[in-house]
Amino acid sequence: MAPPDRELGAFREGLLAEIRENRGGSAELPEFSENVFTAICLEWLEDVGLTENSEVCHFERSFGNRNARANGYAVDDDEAVVDVFIACFDGGDVSGMLPPDDLRRAARQAKTFCEKVSTELLSNLDPSGRDYGMVERFGDVAPKASKFRVFVITDQACSLSSIDAEDLNGKDLVYEIIDIERLYRLVQAGLPRDEVVIDFTQHAAGGLPCLHAPEISGDYDAYLALIPGEMLYQLYDLYGPRLLERNVRSFLQARGKINRGIRDTLRKQPDRFLAYNNGIVATVDEIHVRHDQAAGSRHITSVRGLQIVNGGQTTASIHRARRDDKVDLSSVYVPAKISLISEGRIEEMVPAISLYANSQNNIQMADFSANDPYHVRMGQLSGQIWCPGEQGRWFYERTRGEYEVEKIRTAKTPAQLRRFNERTPRQRKFDKVELAKFLLSWEQRPDKVSLGGQKCFASFMQDLSETHSKDWLPDDGDYRRAIAKGILYRSALAITRQEDFPAYRAQVATYLVAYLSHRTGRQINLERIWNEQGLSSELVALLRSWAYGVRDAIVQSSGGRNVTEWCKKDACWKALRAVDLSLSDELPPEIDGASSSSAATSDVSNLTPAELDAIHHCQKITAEEWIRISKWGSETGRLKDWQTGIAGTLGTYAARDWSKSPSSKQAKRGLEILLIAREDGGPLASDPDA
Repeated sequence: MAPPDRELGAFREGLLAEIRENRGGSAELPEFSENVFTAICLEWLEDVGLTENSEVCHFERSFGNRNARANGYAVDDDEAVVDVFIACFDGGDVSGMLPPDDLRRAARQAKTFCEKVSTELLSNLDPSGRDYGMVERFGDVAPKASKFRVFVITDQACSLSSIDAEDLNGKDLVYEIIDIERLYRLVQAGLPRDEVVIDFTQHAAGGLPCLHAPEISGDYDAYLALIPGEMLYQLYDLYGPRLLERNVRSFLQARGKINRGIRDTLRKQPDRFLAYNNGIVATVDEIHVRHDQAAGSRHITSVRGLQIVNGGQTTASIHRARRDDKVDLSSVYVPAKISLISEGRIEEMVPAISLYANSQNNIQMADFSANDPYHVRMGQLSGQIWCPGEQGRWFYERTRGEYEVEKIRTAKTPAQLRRFNERTPRQRKFDKVELAKFLLSWEQRPDKVSLGGQKCFASFMQDLSETHSKDWLPDDGDYRRAIAKGILYRSALAITRQEDFPAYRAQVATYLVAYLSHRTGRQINLERIWNEQGLSSELVALLRSWAYGVRDAIVQSSGGRNVTEWCKKDACWKALRAVDLSLSDELPPEIDGASSSSAATSDVSNLTPAELDAIHHCQKITAEEWIRISKWGSETGRLKDWQTGIAGTLGTYAARDWSKSPSSKQAKRGLEILLIAREDGGPLASDPDA
């Protein structure tokens, strides 16, 4: 069913406004709007599980009378499915219809890209360009992939709803058309489960045998079934992560999809799988059951909106064992509990089922939900805390589309709309994924940010559960500091755009913020950034000068590896931390020794470049080296007791990957200790930098 024209128009207006936002709110659409449009759409498609690990990159070349074009690509975790994205972006004030011929032409251009990616093509590209990394990665995984998908994405409506699948070098090539109406349904109107309609009669004669549980509640209806392993494999092969409820999908991204115990059982004792495995728990939005009263049997004939809320490891492992290990699944059956949730209870019960069904594995699945108390509290704080001057505030979009809903709810007249836009401009809107990027960049986890939106968010929530008590909630100060970190992150992104870096802008931005946090020992006055709602010209200049060094260090440390993939590795961050980027003689006013974990105080002395260099040098020494120095000093008497204590403390900080930075006083004493160790023949005696 098509959405109402008014709602669809408002959705598209919001999309175009978000594209303009990437150019500082300019009324004119930016030249690169096609790629910005692609980036926004890919974030949405990842959010609903249609793709994963996506990268935006424009590629366009002519090969004789054929054109190859793509706006991005994605490779799933198993490197079995490769996606290519091509945009047909109009950007007009009124949404039109994309002619079928234009849509087919775009699909052919994307197919040509798939065909023409080769080592020969790579040799003709500039290694510093973004498309080089795209072609390199695509060419590496394409021979191993079992399936290719082309997504044609457009901000217009399409009368053509499908394109027949084709063969690509002996492998399946399927097409997905994502027009503005489908985008609306996926993003605004609900979850991707609306598109999952399964006819079980196509997989088994008569459907799926089941038992109907007694009617014990008006909120749900429950069925028990044994799903053949081959059927579960086929369903996951067809729908992929769309079958997994969002919490489960996030968990799999954070922890990995393979379970060795499940895989070993499937390979060695498949007939015992039913005895050993707990099975799956699923919910559906609609279910059709045929009841044969004479035979006393029931069969599920079809369902709509199937979502697996527990058993993602089982489902993904069965799929991998069948596809990669060629396991015979004829004797494999999976017990399943399938619940039909009443429409008014879906948002309440599905997350609860996900949490309780997974509690036996000690997994806090609700941590990945927008309804988690942390995110609810952040939403409350964004509505209560105004920027200095009380003229405006930031808006935390806890759930997709909340900003537009709030605008419609509160701005019913032109004057009210103008006031809403002045007080809560779109530039100050941020969502859960952005929040995770803000905070993880500052916490020196740029490798996690580089994994992409959904995996970054999953890592953030996992870290949150490990570093805070279950009942902890952010307060006013936490919120203000989070916004300050967001201003830092967005400023870094703006610098990479302004400097017109040809590639790796997002990666440079997160690594730039992480390096600033590391290089200053987190001694940035975040309260000042909040009060000013921006960065000083001195700090912007420092970040701009460092951006080139960060980019060069990332590329050089990759050693010829795919740079985008290299940025996802902890080794990349360790390599960058060792780089010495110069500080100006006069430091920016934000670098004043104020702790990032508390509000700034007026009696904190400004740090000097020498003190920052001392902190940086101490952090270059490993935990093992600090402990060896402490032990050496104690055994030889070369160090005083307080010096061995400082060396041990710095070793503890290093062992925790410098989650706590040394103070300027500790760093000064640390350099003195290193000097003694070098001059007296202790550990690091041969280190020229010690």
